Amino acid sequence: MTITRKYTILTIFCLFLLTMVGIWVNNSVLAYSEKFENMSKLSQSLTLENQIIENEVSKQESLAMIASKSAELGFLKSESIEYIR
Repeated sequence: MTITRKYTILTIFCLFLLTMVGIWVNNSVLAYSEKFENMSKLSQSLTLENQIIENEVSKQESLAMIASKSAELGFLKSESIEYIR
């Protein structure tokens, strides 16, 4: 074997190896980008759900809602307040 033939075979092997590494890197990047996109969608969904829950809690804690619930339970508005000394 001549030296140029050895270099040619070595060059072809290196190019093949670099091609395989490039394909592997592209597949890895694609997989991670899909995972990132799914996580981003999940984050947006959770943020929206959290906002809905916060709105519902605020609605349930409003004075009008508390007054109507207490009336349903039989509590009445005090007509005269008496203080104990």
